[in-house]
Amino acid sequence: MTNDGVGGMWDGCELWLRRAGGLLLMGAALTGYAAVREHWWLPWRLLVLVGGVGAFVGCGVETWKLMRSRESTKAALDREEAAG
Repeated sequence: MTNDGVGGMWDGCELWLRRAGGLLLMGAALTGYAAVREHWWLPWRLLVLVGGVGAFVGCGVETWKLMRSRESTKAALDREEAAG
């Protein structure tokens, strides 16, 4: 990612939210849900917990990919917007 000043910083935040932010929220929701459901059968709780941990790991992987990318933030955002 290139340093484009304040505008580039917000572009980087938007790109992170598009790629990794949803995984972070999903991971927090699933792990929290598995933790509070005490009356569930234990394998179901563990399955939901593993799904939440997997989402956290996915968020970390996407963040790592964004940090290591040589593509500019603006070009990556343009490609994201063109894709969908």
